[in-house]
Amino acid sequence: MKKYENLFKQTLTVTVALLSFSSVVQAEPQSYTPAQLTELAGQWLEQHVGANSGERQINVTPLDNRIGSKYCVTPPELSLSQDITQRQNTIQLRCSAEQSWLLYVPVRIDEIVRTVVMTQNITTGTLISADMLTTDSRERRFVRGSLVSDESLIIGAKSKKSLSLGQIITLQDLCLVCKGDVVTISVSDNGLQVAATGIAQNDGSLGDTISVLNRQSKRTISAEVTAVNRVSIKF
Repeated sequence: MKKYENLFKQTLTVTVALLSFSSVVQAEPQSYTPAQLTELAGQWLEQHVGANSGERQINVTPLDNRIGSKYCVTPPELSLSQDITQRQNTIQLRCSAEQSWLLYVPVRIDEIVRTVVMTQNITTGTLISADMLTTDSRERRFVRGSLVSDESLIIGAKSKKSLSLGQIITLQDLCLVCKGDVVTISVSDNGLQVAATGIAQNDGSLGDTISVLNRQSKRTISAEVTAVNRVSIKF
């Protein structure tokens, strides 16, 4: 019996020693250099942004090396100080262990869009042709107005102002229907489609409502611009 008691005590002693050793190993803090923390913040943000729709470009401001290495027994916790939609933002890196610390990493998140741009300089009133256009990726912050993503949508439109090589084109820069243009009027009534011609009384871009003089009835009507030199009336 005494033999088994001694064996039990030895086993218990070894178990306690192993648990104590394991506790020491788990409590050993991990070292993080400023460069490693910056990289960690960038990787975390890319994963976070990747879960959201739309293409984005991320720029992370490196942490200053003068802050030295940081230690934490658990992986740092990361979070954004503002909503993901904010262009200028900050990643918070926090160690919640006994010797806690908190760092801030400035970041810039730019939305990237595919948009139509000019391949040459043109003057006001120029008729837009396919050879004047190309599609490129640009930062959304440089766009003021309604984007044009399909070149075919604006071929045949006229420029309302001078446009430069490489300039992003918006619907506000063009009139798909210009005052005095002969336009096709589409009338839709309970599935019945009727077409007529008219004279535009003012400029309009996609989705605008303009006045059109019907060439047959001589009546002025209101119609929505649906394409180059095309308007529509719905009942």
